[in-house]
Amino acid sequence: METSEIYTELTTRLKDPTSERLRRIMEKLVTPEEGELLLHLPAQPAELAQKTELDEEATQQKLHEFMERGLVIRTSKGVYCLPHDMTQLHDANLSSDEKWVDDELLSLWKDFRDNEWAATMAGGLGDSYVQSIKVLPDLEAIKRSGHLGNLLPEEDLDYLIRNADSIAVVPCTCRRSIKACDLPVDVCLQFNRGAEYAVSRGAGRRISAEEAIAIAADSGKAGLVHTWPASESGRLTAICNCCRCCCDIFAIGIKIGTIEQILQKSRFRAEVDEDLCIGCEDCVDRCFFGAISMSNSSISTIDESECFGCGLCAITCDVGAITMKLVET
Repeated sequence: METSEIYTELTTRLKDPTSERLRRIMEKLVTPEEGELLLHLPAQPAELAQKTELDEEATQQKLHEFMERGLVIRTSKGVYCLPHDMTQLHDANLSSDEKWVDDELLSLWKDFRDNEWAATMAGGLGDSYVQSIKVLPDLEAIKRSGHLGNLLPEEDLDYLIRNADSIAVVPCTCRRSIKACDLPVDVCLQFNRGAEYAVSRGAGRRISAEEAIAIAADSGKAGLVHTWPASESGRLTAICNCCRCCCDIFAIGIKIGTIEQILQKSRFRAEVDEDLCIGCEDCVDRCFFGAISMSNSSISTIDESECFGCGLCAITCDVGAITMKLVET
């Protein structure tokens, strides 16, 4: 197969055949010989060796390297396959060990995000994206508000983390490439099968429940919103700690007005005790969603319709003027 055809077929398999930027990323990520090998997937190592007439042991080693680099996904049945689309490739590749991710690659991914990805989101995301990400209220904000007893299991960070079979932490793929802020990078939490997969390919570090809870707490203090992907099974796969300037969901969604299409609000909303508010405006700075403004009397005012219930404002209010209220039972 001609070199040009190899990269055309790879971008086609990733469901973005016309993207010149994705093509440049693939040209950076794999040689033509590696690309041709990838095009024989899905397959188990023995099958791939037979298809390509390569040594089975060498094939196994190459597939493991591909997995380390985030170029292939290994299923529970031991079948190796290409990521099903550009998004999965982005997340797998950019969470890989730093030996596989250099500055040129980070710049290529940033160029893709700033241009093509943003344009795609602006063009409409489709039904598959509707409220596919859930906001998890910050646990400290809920504690301060006296609502620990009202938390459902699927929104209780402590419960979710402690009931996971295994946990790993990996780099945030968005902040790693975009670099628009200096907020913590090593805060993306993976759980259960996802954690085992991250550890097996050298992308993640295995951690305890206590360490994961501490990472989530520190992330909230730093100004990161907790989110997790909705799952029909309810099985926890990941908890992301997102910023507003690098995160693909927040940075682009807020800018182009699709955030409510993607993000499901928590069951809580912030409220202000006007007698306690001192008008410091810290909460205004912390709010991703523009839900907080200052009234003429220099008191914080919250537009409940714009609040997503993350709790970042409540944990930064030193005088305790902001608490979280339960609005959905």
